[in-house]
Amino acid sequence: MYRVIIAGLIFCVYCLALGIFLLEAINLQFIALGAVLLISIFKPGWRSTLKNLKILSPFIAMLIAVYGLFILLGISPQGTISHEYWLTYGLPRILLLVSSVLFFRICFSFVSIDDLIRSDISIRYLKYLILGKILYDAAFHSFPKIRFWQDLTPTMKNSPKGFRERFKRSLAATLALVLYTLNEAEQKGQKIDDLIRHCHKERS
Repeated sequence: MYRVIIAGLIFCVYCLALGIFLLEAINLQFIALGAVLLISIFKPGWRSTLKNLKILSPFIAMLIAVYGLFILLGISPQGTISHEYWLTYGLPRILLLVSSVLFFRICFSFVSIDDLIRSDISIRYLKYLILGKILYDAAFHSFPKIRFWQDLTPTMKNSPKGFRERFKRSLAATLALVLYTLNEAEQKGQKIDDLIRHCHKERS
């Protein structure tokens, strides 16, 4: 119970501080990302961290491409310089995306499914925590398999290897991951609801 509460509070404080109060402080966002990467080397480990970064890379590339396109087209709010605005707006959000995902991994690497089940949290709220952890782990473990099967398709084998094709390949893999995660959410959520309905009695 204490592990769940402490992990949740630490993550909420991190998101509140970096995601709201210090969002525009680019230097602090870099420092936070560096500190999170350093901690991640030891917990949950550098191999897991590299996998996480590899999975996040399509999302990061897509954000960079969108912000870069806005800069090239000169799109920005009236009275602002395009590249200055989107660098100031986009860079801290990209850094926050990476650091918050890795920090979430760090916080809840100390919490197992058994810890959640043994906690005194109401089953109505506990099921969302369990489902969230299941989907998080499923997403990170399934992405390498999606890329593996994607590489086996004839279209991918015979396509050129330029930046445009690589970007489309990463985008397709990301879409597949989203669809897979949504399907897992529906199936696992239904199973959890069935187990609660038939096997669990709420404590009085």
